[in-house]
Amino acid sequence: MPSRLLLAAAALLLGAAACSSPDASPAPAPPPSAAPPPAPAPPEPSRCAAVTCASIERCDDTTGACAPHCPAGEVYIPKTGPDGFVMGKGFTLNGGARRLRKGHLPDTDRPHRVVLTRPFCMDETEVTVAAMKRCVDAKACDPPKRLEVFANYPRRPDHPANEVSWDKARKYCKAQGKDLPTEAQWEWAATGGDGRKWPWGDDEPTCEHADFTIGVLVSPGGDSGCHGGGTSPVRSHPRGARVWPTGVLHDLAGNVWEWCDDTYTKYPAGSVTDPHVQNPRVLVHVVRGGGWNRSNLGIQAAFRGAAIHTYEVPGLGFRCVRNP
Repeated sequence: MPSRLLLAAAALLLGAAACSSPDASPAPAPPPSAAPPPAPAPPEPSRCAAVTCASIERCDDTTGACAPHCPAGEVYIPKTGPDGFVMGKGFTLNGGARRLRKGHLPDTDRPHRVVLTRPFCMDETEVTVAAMKRCVDAKACDPPKRLEVFANYPRRPDHPANEVSWDKARKYCKAQGKDLPTEAQWEWAATGGDGRKWPWGDDEPTCEHADFTIGVLVSPGGDSGCHGGGTSPVRSHPRGARVWPTGVLHDLAGNVWEWCDDTYTKYPAGSVTDPHVQNPRVLVHVVRGGGWNRSNLGIQAAFRGAAIHTYEVPGLGFRCVRNP
C-alpha cells in the first residue's frame, strides 16, 4: 500500500515538472487591435452635373459637353450659327414665276436670312411602305392610296410611301412622336447653309445621284425618271446623299417630293428665327426635293413646290423630324 502511494506521488511530480518544462510552448498573445481603414476619397464631381442637354442629346462625362443622341435611323442636325443661313434663290423674281408655271407665285422665294436655335433629328430616308404599313396595322395611321399605277403601298416595302396626303403624313409623324419638318429645317438639313445647288454639292445630277428626269419631262405621271416610271427603293443613290458628321441623309433630291409642315406663303423680306408658318386659312403646303418625275431644277435643294393638303400622287411622300 505504501508503495502504491509513493508511485502515485511520483507520477504527480513528473506531470507537474512536464507542465513547467522550458520546452513547453507559451500561450499565444492576443492580436493587436487592427487599425481602422482609411476613409474613401470623395468622388470627383461629375462634369455633367450642371449641364442641361436637349432631349435628343446626352452629356459626355469626359468632356462635360452635350453630344448627339438621336435614335437609330435618324441623323442629328445641329442648330445654325448666330448668323443663320440664306434661304431663297429668287427663282420666282422678275417674271420667273411665269416661266416656271405650275402654280408658282411671284416673289415667293426672295432671299432672306434664317436662324435655327435648336438641333433636331431627321429620318435617314423617306418613310418607307414597310414603316407606313406597321403604323396602319397598329391602327395609328391611315393607309395611302393604292389604286394608281405607280402606287407603292403595300406591295413595295423598301420604296417610299407615296400617294400620301399632308394630313396622313402628319398623322404618321405624330404617331412616332415626331413632326413633319419645317421648310427651314428641311433646307438646312439638305444644304448646311453653304449655298450648294443639290444635297451632294454643285456637280450636275446624274442617275447615280438621284432618281429624276433627265432632259424634257413629257408628263408628270408618265414613264419618266432614271429607272422608268415610279420610285426607287430608298438608299438606291448613295452618291447623291447629304453627308453630315453625324450620319447620312438619303434621297433628299428626287425619288419623291417631301411634305413640309409649313403652309405655302411668300418668304419674309427680313431675317427670321425658327420660322414655322401655319396659316389655317391656307390649305396649300410646301413640298421639297422634287421627285422621279421632275427635272434637275425641280430637285434643287432651294426649289419650292406646293400642293393642297389632300393631294395624293405617285411622286409625293415624306419624312419626319424629331424635335427636342
